[in-house]
Amino acid sequence: MSAAEPGFGVYVHWPFCAAKCPYCDFNSHVRHDPPDQARFSRALAREIATTADRMPGRTVSSIFLGGGTPSLMEPATVGAILDAIALNWTVAANTEVTLEANPSSVEAERFRGYRLAGVNRVSLGVQALNDADLRFLGRLHDVAEALKAIEIARKTFPRISFDLIYARPGQTPAAWQRELGEALKLAADHLSLYQLTIEDETPFARLYRAGKLKVPD
Repeated sequence: MSAAEPGFGVYVHWPFCAAKCPYCDFNSHVRHDPPDQARFSRALAREIATTADRMPGRTVSSIFLGGGTPSLMEPATVGAILDAIALNWTVAANTEVTLEANPSSVEAERFRGYRLAGVNRVSLGVQALNDADLRFLGRLHDVAEALKAIEIARKTFPRISFDLIYARPGQTPAAWQRELGEALKLAADHLSLYQLTIEDETPFARLYRAGKLKVPD
């Protein structure tokens, strides 16, 4: 990639989750029967090829597998998606390849499979470092599982990051400061901090309108 050419990032969306969080308005869906991953990866490969026809000759500098919960994908599915990207564009040698993962769906063997497929950075949806708030946020993991996931990720990938949500009901600035201190001790390379936002057409929005959910000012 020349200095004159801007970076070209590829985002691939995996729209399936084990459970829908009450604050989430993303395109994500809970399936009682798991999706046909081979069929889905073929469809994504066709979409990547179609996009490459519209934007040929680019050099990819960043790949992000988001969702939904991409860590519900089998490593073979991730590998097929990354192969499709490499087939249609040039992928720079130093390209960052990130996969979002939930602590509840982390398995050491699966993480090793993602690494072998080409993922070199994982972004963990930790969201909170206390169990009461994790339950309130509808997360399927507890703090112990989150810490274990961070440890496994650090051993498997060159770079890791994790998300936290702030401005949760009842949360004080002092409590948030303590939580940030805990997060920094975990030595992630990057923290993504998101304010809890009440999005339309979510369970939290219905509770908020009914006066049953109050967020900090």
